[in-house]
Amino acid sequence: MLREPGRSGFTLLELAIVLALITTLLGAGAIAFSRLLDRYAVRAARDALAAGFAHARAAAIAHGGASLVVDLSAARFRIDAAGVPLAAPLDLRAQYRITLSADGLPADSLAFHFDALGIGRMTSRTLRIRRGRAEAGLTVAAYGRIRRW
Repeated sequence: MLREPGRSGFTLLELAIVLALITTLLGAGAIAFSRLLDRYAVRAARDALAAGFAHARAAAIAHGGASLVVDLSAARFRIDAAGVPLAAPLDLRAQYRITLSADGLPADSLAFHFDALGIGRMTSRTLRIRRGRAEAGLTVAAYGRIRRW
C-alpha cells in the first residue's frame, strides 16, 4: 500500500489480514489442544481404573476376597471386601468427563471378584473409555490380569 510521506502506521486492510491470520492459527491450535486434553483425560481415567483393579486384588489378599464393582452408566467404581465398601466410589465421569462402556454387555454394572489369593473368577471383559474422539481401554482376563490399550 502506498502511504503519504511522514505518516506512520498500518492501514485497516493490513490490520484485518493480520487479525484473520491470528484467528485462524488460534482456532487450529485450540482444536489440537482440545484433542490433546481428551487423550490425556482418557489415559488418566484408564490408569485410575487399572489402579482400582490392583487395589482390589491387594484387598482380596488382605481380607480373604474382594470385588471391584463398576457402574458403567455413572462411570464410577468402588471396591468391596465381604460386602463392605473399602473406600468411597471413584467417580471417573466427574473427574475426567469420560464415558465408560463394556463390550458386548447391556448391563449397567459389572462386578469383578477376586478370591483370597487375588485371582479373579470371572469371564474376560473389555472396558472402553471415551471422551470426544479419544478412546482407551482395559481388557480384563478371566484370572484378573489387566491389559491396557
